[in-house]
Amino acid sequence: MTLIYFILILGVTVFIHELGHFIFAKKAGVYVYEFSIGMGPRLLKFNRKPKKKKINGKIVEVVDETDYCLRLFPIGGYVQMAGEEIELDEKIPVEKRLQTKKWHQRFMVMVAGVMNNFIFAFIILLIVGCVSTINTKATLITDINKQTYPTLEENDRIIAIEKTKINNYDRLSLEMAVYAEKGFTMKVKHRDGTTEEVKVNPIAIGKDYLIKNYDFGFDVEPRYNEDKLEISVKNSRIDELKNDVKIVGIDNETFTTYSEFLRLINKKENFELNYEDGTVEKSIKIDVKEVKDETLVAYDTGFDITGTPKSGILVGIEYAFNKWLSIVEQMFFTVFYLITGKLSVGALSGPVGIYNLVGQVSKMGIISILSLIALLNINVGFINILPLPAFDGGHALFLFIEKITGKPVNQKVENTIHMIGMILLMILMLYITFNDILKIFK
Repeated sequence: MTLIYFILILGVTVFIHELGHFIFAKKAGVYVYEFSIGMGPRLLKFNRKPKKKKINGKIVEVVDETDYCLRLFPIGGYVQMAGEEIELDEKIPVEKRLQTKKWHQRFMVMVAGVMNNFIFAFIILLIVGCVSTINTKATLITDINKQTYPTLEENDRIIAIEKTKINNYDRLSLEMAVYAEKGFTMKVKHRDGTTEEVKVNPIAIGKDYLIKNYDFGFDVEPRYNEDKLEISVKNSRIDELKNDVKIVGIDNETFTTYSEFLRLINKKENFELNYEDGTVEKSIKIDVKEVKDETLVAYDTGFDITGTPKSGILVGIEYAFNKWLSIVEQMFFTVFYLITGKLSVGALSGPVGIYNLVGQVSKMGIISILSLIALLNINVGFINILPLPAFDGGHALFLFIEKITGKPVNQKVENTIHMIGMILLMILMLYITFNDILKIFK
């Protein structure tokens, strides 16, 4: 089912984007060779039947030249238009080439894919906001580890991370991710109106759902049963410790949250694990070994984030606007932090990473799936509008250069630059995909 969801979600996102290019290219009279969803070997091709139209008082048969294709790998798509080749196709009439169209027509062809993604994402967010209960302004602190943060109270609001003001969850999650490895100072506003700066030192969690870079001789599986936390032993490498037994304490100290559990075992060289074997409570000494290059799953801060639950049509409209803007803001600063080095390229995810995310989200219901579709559409739209070669924004940049200079950039030069950009983009995609695969097998 994950594969099916992955193909459908990515396919819809790509289709919406390419449909924008296609519609405006056809409206402008550009010759379109192919409208393709997917990349790689062709699985399916069809052509539309000729239509009869009345032109200059005569009924003529209009043939659609475009091949409509479905290709093997659902990781992209394209609309192949006359005039985008490095060497011009002399078989195509000059008036049907992209470069011969008016400036505003070419501009709309280039940005229509992005426009479609943004509009579609907003519609999806509007549906999500209107049919479900929304946690608005999700910057409230909840489920606090009081041993770590004795001064924090439930529903204190985070208003800044380091020197960055926080107004929404998307910006909050990005800033926390940027500073998670080294720790950060957050500014909170208490319910009585006073403010406080609190130092946060997140704990890195490995693939065993324990402390990253430490081997405890077993993995764990945390889950909630009727809102009550249960942590079970998995993949035990200790003969005396059975799989699926329930952990109830560390050195006879109990815990009620996963965060409390992590902090009880954090960086201890050895400890006594208290667990239930059937109805019998037992203990076993655990020797902790330091290891390296453990896969990072997440960071635990010692608290959770929530918002104020609301529902209704007006709430849905407000949510759609605010969520759309906050995701765009998050994308902008993500790119900015990549350029300035605050985030590494390793933080990005390609098709493999998206596949894993789809697998997780598909278990959470239709609302989560719709939210993911909206997120991907905004991501695809934002990335494509960047003024870089091979992206839609790169094509638009050359149009602005033409507008400023009063003459178009040499067509072969522009197409060659876009081709080089496409090759570099493919190399980057392969690198990101390779990293995603490594994360799975580490």
